[in-house]
Amino acid sequence: MTEQTRSIRRLVLGIFSIALGVVSLIAFFSITYIAGVGFLGGFYGVILIALGAGLILPKKESKNEEVR
Repeated sequence: MTEQTRSIRRLVLGIFSIALGVVSLIAFFSITYIAGVGFLGGFYGVILIALGAGLILPKKESKNEEVR
């Protein structure tokens, strides 16, 4: 079995997404006094970090065999 490597584009987008997520989480702690904005910023940061990790991490191959 051959392993597919992630393209440079996916790695760059993943790192960029994680960086934006971290910035959003930092902003979450600095603007929590604004009621809705800080709350949404925290969720936005977590979602961006998860998206970046999904872009960078390799896919897990399933062990399903085709039935003929």
